[in-house]
Amino acid sequence: MEGLEQTAKLLKLIRERGFHPGDKLPSERDLAALFGMSRSAVREALIRLDTLRIIESRPKSGVYLRPFAAERSIEAMVLFTETDTPLSEDDVVQSVELRSVLESEAMRLACLRRTPADLARLNQILQASAAAISRGETLADLDAEFHKAIVAATQNHVLLRFINVFYLISRKRREVYFQASQQSQRSHAQHLQLYRAIAAQDVEAGQKILRRHIKGVDVYFRMFFAEAHGAQRPAPAAKGARSAAPPARRVPGRAKGRVATKVAVQGSLAKAK
Repeated sequence: MEGLEQTAKLLKLIRERGFHPGDKLPSERDLAALFGMSRSAVREALIRLDTLRIIESRPKSGVYLRPFAAERSIEAMVLFTETDTPLSEDDVVQSVELRSVLESEAMRLACLRRTPADLARLNQILQASAAAISRGETLADLDAEFHKAIVAATQNHVLLRFINVFYLISRKRREVYFQASQQSQRSHAQHLQLYRAIAAQDVEAGQKILRRHIKGVDVYFRMFFAEAHGAQRPAPAAKGARSAAPPARRVPGRAKGRVATKVAVQGSLAKAK
């Protein structure tokens, strides 16, 4: 999609040129010349970024980058994902945290409010999942559909919109996660347990199963989510070559935390979803 490509170019420029909140971006004319685009195409991309509160157009002044967090639209995270723009570490951690909070409450409401139609939809997804597993296919998409169907059973459509954002921005990571067939099998087995709890309207059991179900996956996303959306690692130096620059100063506690996260991932993935 051409419009999305132009927007991706602008986001890449913002990232690579090191613009900070409050910085003024190049003019529309300069951006058009830089990318070899028409000014109308640049203008369309800028309007999209302005709508999502990533930039701010100030009359007779120019275009400025907005603060990274609070003022931006939540839909901006979806745009970042679709244009392979890395999410910040804070965005990743907080998105995973929000998903856990919202889905736990969604499970409670689904148990109380589910209708026969909701149960039929969940059962339909379970049958499709079993068939996919028997064919050796991934559950990346069906996993998301099952969780969204639980939220839909709350009869709260605004809640469903918020949850849908997480599943849009996590699509690529779920594809990687479910490449291992055992992940699909574990996920399906726990989906069956969640379905039974919802059918029985057992809130306590449903929330307990859900917490266990998403725990390992949450750790996985926290560790790998941002890296999967375009972050580049430096190429290894040739064997025996000396570094051209001194090693970076180590930040106390940083490496230790990452090691602990990797250990948690290995343990959690063996038990969860």
